[in-house]
Amino acid sequence: MRHLKKYSISLLMMTLFGSLFVLTANGAVRPPTFVSVVMDGQKIWFPDAQAYIDENSRTLVPVRFVAETMGAKVGWEADTRTVPIERDGQKILLTIGANEAKVNDDDVSFDTKAVMSGGRTFVPLRFVSEVLGAKVEWDGDTSTVFISTKDDNGTMDPWGRLIRTTDLPKNAADYPYILADVPNAMYEMPYPYSHPTDSKVSAVLFSSVPEFTKENVDLWMNRLQVFGALWLNVDYRTIDQSWAQALFETKMQSSNAELKYIQQYVDWVKENQIQVEGYLDPEPSMIYKDGFGNNYVRSKFRIKFNSFKENNDLLYDERFPNDQKFDKQVWYVGYADISLSTNVGGNWGSTLKVDPGASLFRNYVIRKAD
Repeated sequence: MRHLKKYSISLLMMTLFGSLFVLTANGAVRPPTFVSVVMDGQKIWFPDAQAYIDENSRTLVPVRFVAETMGAKVGWEADTRTVPIERDGQKILLTIGANEAKVNDDDVSFDTKAVMSGGRTFVPLRFVSEVLGAKVEWDGDTSTVFISTKDDNGTMDPWGRLIRTTDLPKNAADYPYILADVPNAMYEMPYPYSHPTDSKVSAVLFSSVPEFTKENVDLWMNRLQVFGALWLNVDYRTIDQSWAQALFETKMQSSNAELKYIQQYVDWVKENQIQVEGYLDPEPSMIYKDGFGNNYVRSKFRIKFNSFKENNDLLYDERFPNDQKFDKQVWYVGYADISLSTNVGGNWGSTLKVDPGASLFRNYVIRKAD
């Protein structure tokens, strides 16, 4: 049984989704632009397929999870490949592949189209939401769509998320606030430490670290999302060295040594016929700095291993648990603390990247999805 050569990280260095990937004119991989959707202050946690920006620069979302959250009824008519949506007397009939919909009795055109992908129906978010009476706003700094269906949504955090004051986690006092859309289990997971056996190192929340301004945190989260879109989505039929280069460029580097190891992983993906899909959703209000100066962000993830011959090194991750057997075609969910890195203080700017030693399997929990 072959094991991918593990790559070491020196002390100096410790400072999309499948078919949606695009090749640019110079042959580089451009990962998909996944977006977050926040409705009335609460993030919508999509169970598998994610909202993304299509080739027309429009946000497409899995229709059922958004429309039903708004209280709309959603159907599917297979014979005509149409999607009926109804809420408070407003009726929309979308046709897959068409850039025209019927709203009540009127034909209305829009500048993209509904599509089917991975067994999910994706529809243009702004069009559907506004027809159903919601207000839609776009935040380019965080790649987030905000949908409002009522005037007063309560007290919000700097990222427009609703703060709750009831049913709090046991360690609520450790945090500046608790979000309504984040489960207690995510807060109560142990903090990351520089060494697995070192329980004396205290985590410091982002609010007490001067460099963790919202501007810097937004930069970091965006880069981590690009990293996750590459890292957790591989396909032996299409992966090549441009993927390796794109992943390499998301990470903090002190030399080109790591690129060689990423390229070895690409070869292993082809040999082992690995297909993986997933997403990483970092939580900007849960950033930690431990006693050794290492930074982490707690992230929610979903991952599915669709194909492989050997259950070894299915991700580019030196801590991948080869002794843990993953079922194929099954979604796994969990939380992980992903390490971040920069080589300057103050305005991090372009130096703000993912740490070379970032792992999904260092400080984490994982289980099969319900």
